[in-house]
Amino acid sequence: MTEHDYQVILAKTYELTGQGKLEEFATYLADDVSWTEAAGFPYAGTYVGKEAVFNNVHKRLGTEWIGYTAEPLHYAFNGQHVMVYGRYSGTYKKSQKSFQADFVHLYTFNADNKVSQFIQVVDSYPVVKAMEG
Repeated sequence: MTEHDYQVILAKTYELTGQGKLEEFATYLADDVSWTEAAGFPYAGTYVGKEAVFNNVHKRLGTEWIGYTAEPLHYAFNGQHVMVYGRYSGTYKKSQKSFQADFVHLYTFNADNKVSQFIQVVDSYPVVKAMEG
C-alpha cells in the first residue's frame, strides 16, 4: 500500500464515523483491533475488538453529542504507521456546550490493510469542560 492509499482509507473512516455509518466503518478495522482513547478523555481506555470499540466509543459519540466531528488536517507516514493531526468539535447534548480540541491519532495497519491499532492523543480539557452542566 502507498501513503496515498492509507490516507484515502483513513479519510473515508473519518467521513463514515461522522455520518454515523459504523457498519461500513467496521470494514476498515481488523476483527481484533486495539483502540486506545487517551487518559483524561471521557471514553478513556483500551478496547479490543470492533464491538467493544463501537459500544464504548462511537455509539456514545453518536448519541451523547450533536455534530461531533473529527476533522483530519495533516497526515504523516512511516510504513504501515500513519499519524493524523486534526480537530474535534461538537456540542454535548446535556449541557448544550460546544468545544474544539486538537488531536493526534496514531494508526497501525496489518498485513490485510486493516486498522489493527489506534492510539489517541488529545487535549481532553475542552471536551470535559463542554460536558459539565
